[in-house]
Amino acid sequence: MLLSPVAKLCRRTATTRSASCCNAARRRLLLQNHLEQRRNFGVAAICNLAHPKLDHKILATHPRQQRQQKRWLSSALQDSDSDSYDNEDNNAATNSNYSQFTNHPCFPRLRSLRNVGVFAHVDAGKTTVTERMLALSGIVRNAGSVDDGDTVTDYLPAERERGITIQSAAVGFGWVLPIRNKEDTMSERSVEINLIDTPGHVDFSVEVSRSVTVLDGAVLVVDAVAGVQAQTETVWRAIRNTDKAKNSNSSEESSGSTTSTSSAHGSHQHEPLPAMMYINKMDRDGADFRHAIQTVAKKLKGSNPVPVQLPLYRVETDGQNHGSIGTNDSTTSSLGANLVAGTLDQQPPHGEFIGLIDIVHMRALIYPPGAEYLSIEDAIPTVVNLSSLEDKDSQPLQAALDARRNLISSLAEVDEVMEDLFLHAMDSEDDENGCPILSNISTSQIQLSLRRMTLSRSIMPTMCGAALRGIGVEPVLDGVAEFLPCPLDRLPPKLSLCADSNRSRQQKQKQQDEQKKSAVTLGHPLHPSTLAYVFKVVHMKGRGGSGDGRVAFARVYSGTLKARDTVRVISPSGLAMSDDGGKSKKQKHPTERVGGMLELSGGQFNNLAEGKCMSGDVCALVGLKGVVTGDTLLLTSASTDALPGDQANGNKKKSKSGKNNDDHWKQYMEGVHLAGLTSPKPVLTLRVEANSSSEQSRLSAALALLTVEDPSLVVKETPTNTLISGLGELHMEIVLDRLRREFGLEVRTGKPAVAYRETVLFDGEEGVETDGFVEYDRTVGGVQLQGAVRLRLSPLSTSESSCIPPEDPLVTLSPETREFFNMDPHASSDETEHKYPPALRALLSGTRGSLKRGRLGPYPLANLTCHILEVDSEMTANPDTLPGAMRAAAANAITTLLETLKNDGRLVVLEPKMTVEVSVPTGRVGDVLSDLTTRRGTVDDVATGDDSTHSKSMVHAEVPLIEILGYANSLRSLTGGEGAFSAEYKGHAQQ
Repeated sequence: MLLSPVAKLCRRTATTRSASCCNAARRRLLLQNHLEQRRNFGVAAICNLAHPKLDHKILATHPRQQRQQKRWLSSALQDSDSDSYDNEDNNAATNSNYSQFTNHPCFPRLRSLRNVGVFAHVDAGKTTVTERMLALSGIVRNAGSVDDGDTVTDYLPAERERGITIQSAAVGFGWVLPIRNKEDTMSERSVEINLIDTPGHVDFSVEVSRSVTVLDGAVLVVDAVAGVQAQTETVWRAIRNTDKAKNSNSSEESSGSTTSTSSAHGSHQHEPLPAMMYINKMDRDGADFRHAIQTVAKKLKGSNPVPVQLPLYRVETDGQNHGSIGTNDSTTSSLGANLVAGTLDQQPPHGEFIGLIDIVHMRALIYPPGAEYLSIEDAIPTVVNLSSLEDKDSQPLQAALDARRNLISSLAEVDEVMEDLFLHAMDSEDDENGCPILSNISTSQIQLSLRRMTLSRSIMPTMCGAALRGIGVEPVLDGVAEFLPCPLDRLPPKLSLCADSNRSRQQKQKQQDEQKKSAVTLGHPLHPSTLAYVFKVVHMKGRGGSGDGRVAFARVYSGTLKARDTVRVISPSGLAMSDDGGKSKKQKHPTERVGGMLELSGGQFNNLAEGKCMSGDVCALVGLKGVVTGDTLLLTSASTDALPGDQANGNKKKSKSGKNNDDHWKQYMEGVHLAGLTSPKPVLTLRVEANSSSEQSRLSAALALLTVEDPSLVVKETPTNTLISGLGELHMEIVLDRLRREFGLEVRTGKPAVAYRETVLFDGEEGVETDGFVEYDRTVGGVQLQGAVRLRLSPLSTSESSCIPPEDPLVTLSPETREFFNMDPHASSDETEHKYPPALRALLSGTRGSLKRGRLGPYPLANLTCHILEVDSEMTANPDTLPGAMRAAAANAITTLLETLKNDGRLVVLEPKMTVEVSVPTGRVGDVLSDLTTRRGTVDDVATGDDSTHSKSMVHAEVPLIEILGYANSLRSLTGGEGAFSAEYKGHAQQ
């Protein structure tokens, strides 16, 4: 028998390598050539997908007493392969991170808990997916409709009128996952899911940012027609929390292991989220599963989508529709000849989308016609076991086998365990079925690999369906339970000590070393001390119990929070203000009492029965009068319960009455806090005015409440007017709508103004300096102020892009400047500004204040560094007047240099630019392009649709924000009401 080069290499290496390791070059060779060689295995053969000693039959669906369990009983979820056991039990048994906690009383609850968010571009179907999940879990009898305005999570009047999500909404429910035990009997595993439905519009991106901070996993919803859209990229960056976080975990990802809980804390504020993807709207004209995956792989950095399903279509043959499958009262061992599966290398077939093929369990799920109009019990899909089909050459089966091989190959590229299984399968001579890979790698091994790689963020399992028709949502819930992490799979959040400013570098390093030795640190879900994070604040009249009805949404990371508990409220913004204010005494944090707790159920807030929220859970707290988004909650006393593993380490339990000298308890009592929320900078400003002077105070109070709820809303009040700034035109419209609905205030508004900035045009990376010292010498109020400053302006970043978000100027000090103020020429890492001499703080204050106003207009400067090279003054002997002289001298030097740059034409204005996606009928593309050109837009791409597949075309352009204010009305006129657009802030660029 002639052997291929790969087969020869496999046969040769089988006698030379050990069972535990393999030459890396040999692995790469096998993986690179697998796609070419797999066709030689014979795709017509049916591979052994199940253990030969166990039956392949599908268990019949049996009736349930509870409606929640009567829904889709995924009877073939574990029946298509007898090796597919309870994989989470396998993980718990083999994972060293779990082994030391399995006897903890909270372990079963935490292992079955999922904190998950649904993310997508606007109108991709997030809320529809959420509603279907609630209906399947029994929370609601029938799924609500966005068009009808009766959804659970979109409960605000403005949300139901506009059909969009404005505020993130949380809801909790249970899900039952049928599993097969090792004894070959069926059982169930229940999971509790806290689900957060987030907005998809760019104007409400702050809701996405603060939801990500408290979640453990994500479900990304992508439109099957449009693929990745503008806001999809934005929410993906929030999910993965920038590239810095990814780089810090690169070693873990490459090793293919789950995220370790033994590490002290994450190396960044919030660990990136593992994610799975659901490609929605597969029933629409122009839906293309393959195209959607390609756009995700191309545009979403580090996503690595791995399909675990294929779409299934019913096509008409010979003018007849032979489909007889679709009832949910039985299973079948045959497929109609008119059922065709979509593939990843061909155009989608022209037919009706009726279900999907699960390539992990080798089964087909075929939904009944009109499933969206049926009850949940009647919409259960028919399950077909592909391995028991009579027609071994059917197209769906061949497509499933091909996709399963691709799935295994994709997993082998990122998972060392699967890579070894892959190579051993290639070495095996058990290829009588024509494919040793499928014969020797079981379903349970694939499931375990999928979970490992999802947790390590190496892949993103990809599913498909049509949520509006009720197709494919049940497997998504099963995937949430199987693939996404529980709180034990996540690193504890990064904590900062409130007393860090008074600690030396050696003390901080010692603390970090001690934390790394501990298996359970503060913030770990099994730690006894309570740590909670407030990620959202709303006001509900009559529910908050704090006068203004304030309700705080919080994630409890460790310990237990109960009603009537007294908590310390630690605000990162308050700590920053303390540093700037120069306070060196120990700060006392305010304490408040938790008045009660509410359970999360969208817009329905009912009292929590037990009145307590345990670690890893999310709840709503009432009675906290002063909390804002980003605050950390600690109890007024640290817990003295023994930590897990303390007995093994020889640590004794501390006495409640005795003095506790352990660093942990000291740090807890001194105060720790999580990183606060950073809001995007506003891009649009609107002047508002009350109708009468008597309503002005009501307007100020209403805006104060709204800024507490919405950190991205900025309010600036002066004696003559009130300015509100936000993230876009829709954001401003919603604020005005809430003022009218909730506070009864009708206000007058001025013309919107965008947020311009100024910057300097530099020649490369070289900066511009003042011409020597710029001296300031004046007498003000009989007091002489004299000083001289020499400084240099240089670019803040080396980005090659001409359109980037503006960053506030950075002020740095040279060693000569530090020596002038009798300081160490070289700054230390633990140095804080509030310890600077008063004159130096005044110098910095004058410099920063002058950079807030340019010379071309009242616009602050951005994207530059101001380096103070030298300072001089004759007033060093007079400490009372030196600070004033330094402040005035710094401001004078900045003003002089900017005036010189203005005269040279090197000072320019930056304006906000938006990335615009316009969906337009193909016949109106020319009119839209002409209109965008007149608005100073730059067209990047035009995807012209074919009438046979796409009804509309997509135009991608970059347009100044000022030019698209009110663009919706113009677009409707140009397209006869058929056009739609979305805009995402890209950055500021030269005007």
